[in-house]
Amino acid sequence: MIADVEKKFKALSDKTRLALLQEISCCKELCVSDLQKKFNISQSKLSYHLKFLVEAGILIRCERGTWCYYQVNDKELNRILSPITYQEIIKKQ
Repeated sequence: MIADVEKKFKALSDKTRLALLQEISCCKELCVSDLQKKFNISQSKLSYHLKFLVEAGILIRCERGTWCYYQVNDKELNRILSPITYQEIIKKQ
């Protein structure tokens, strides 16, 4: 239980991952190519951050054909964050 919570907060402790969450949250769902257009980081680094967020349960990965789309797991974030923190981190525009 503690390790699971630690993993979630570690995932939220990175500025790039927070920016990814904000962007995905604003658009409801995005694929890697959409995110690459918005962020100036390599595809491998972007995939690393997305994988970290998925493994922590913060993002949901949906495969459609050859494309992978990412959505914010609002249920999980609402479970671990206060409503004010959630609004500040995730829904900030």
